[in-house]
Amino acid sequence: MNAFVRTMRFVGDLDDEFYDDERQRDVWNEASAIGFQLFQWASLIGAAVLPWVSGSTGARVSLGILVTLTVINLLTVAYSAARRVNLYTAAKVNRVRGLVVAALLAFGYVSALVKLQPETFSDASSWAGGVVGAVAGGGLVGIVIWRMKRRNAKFENEEV
Repeated sequence: MNAFVRTMRFVGDLDDEFYDDERQRDVWNEASAIGFQLFQWASLIGAAVLPWVSGSTGARVSLGILVTLTVINLLTVAYSAARRVNLYTAAKVNRVRGLVVAALLAFGYVSALVKLQPETFSDASSWAGGVVGAVAGGGLVGIVIWRMKRRNAKFENEEV
């Protein structure tokens, strides 16, 4: 067990004897997943709304929420990968729900950044630059998705 897995197990208190009982463990894992998802949805919705109702202060709070949520999601996926479970081969993430999450996340980040830089987005060239950046970012996301699909296919082939 590497240091990352040991640390995450400590954070989750996974060595507690509570987890020895299989039913307790299963129910608690389900409840934890529901709690994690509720927190994620509340964070996404709050972060998307805060910049528009609270101005620049809300935008700063929104960025803090979104960065924290993003890091926690990445660590969650990294933990499962370290335990040899690939989320992207085991779960269907290309559902409407995933698109709504991605849209809320993008809307929250963009809203916060626009509210923090209102004078920057006042002329057409700034918006054009934003569109070019979005297209370039979309291309990068496409490349990442392509690489993930290749990696997932390789992961599935190794399991067989």
